[in-house]
Amino acid sequence: MLSAEGARFDTGAVAMAVARRIGNSGERVLFVDADASGSRLAQRFGGADSAAYSPADRGLPSLIVAREPLTLRLLAQHCYSLDVANGSLWSLFGPHHPAGAQYAARWLAERVENLVAVGAQRRLVVSSTLRSAAEHLAPLLSAAQVVAVAARVATIDDARALMAQSRDAGLRRHGSGQQALIVEGDSPLGDDEIFLESGMRVAGRLPVIDDDRILRLQGGRRDRSFTNHLDDIAARLLALLNLVGASDADHDDAGTATDLRLAEHPEPQPAVNGTHDRPPHAARLDHAARSEERV
Repeated sequence: MLSAEGARFDTGAVAMAVARRIGNSGERVLFVDADASGSRLAQRFGGADSAAYSPADRGLPSLIVAREPLTLRLLAQHCYSLDVANGSLWSLFGPHHPAGAQYAARWLAERVENLVAVGAQRRLVVSSTLRSAAEHLAPLLSAAQVVAVAARVATIDDARALMAQSRDAGLRRHGSGQQALIVEGDSPLGDDEIFLESGMRVAGRLPVIDDDRILRLQGGRRDRSFTNHLDDIAARLLALLNLVGASDADHDDAGTATDLRLAEHPEPQPAVNGTHDRPPHAARLDHAARSEERV
């Protein structure tokens, strides 16, 4: 899930909310916070959840410095397990410092085949911005089954600007997966008109609320309108994933599938009382990634 320039929402907050709803439907999900411009999602989500989430101790930074092949078993050691109603949601938070975030995004892009293999066992929801994804995550965009973009489209000019942004980012050149648009806030434009001017099909519309409220959604009356729209969007994106995934089902690698079956059972630990175990070799990529040679 990507945010376009001028987007009101923090794409990480919306992407995590979508991931939680896909998990609530009974799916096993891996959420990856991969904003190459740097992310505060771990700290902000910790504030909303009254727990401590440290990417340096358990997240993309600790995963990178482990220097091991990217597998589900390794991810279980470096993800947080978040509460969902029926399924399972693992969260891999990214570094705050832009240098570390850029390094982490490139590291992910170099391991796109591993991520595709992980995606055979868990629904993969990756959060970034349109600009940083195009610059650092191009291989991942090419492999994505569905690319959802959140953008403000209040006027025809906004829709045309979105088409230009996606074209400049090379989004239309990446892969053959479905592209979907999440419209932020009120717009007088109909879905067909938006598609005509932007080239993207509308997956849904989200009322604008504060990002911190998105991270604290409890389903109460105050958030009911937003939650209902979010539920519809998550369901439509999951349906698109199922549609595209069905056509790719015959391309699983037998060796990779065996490795994944062996790694199915481990489950990462949640934050408990604001604390968690520190995995071996953990280091702060926020600082270490200032020089790629140090990571």
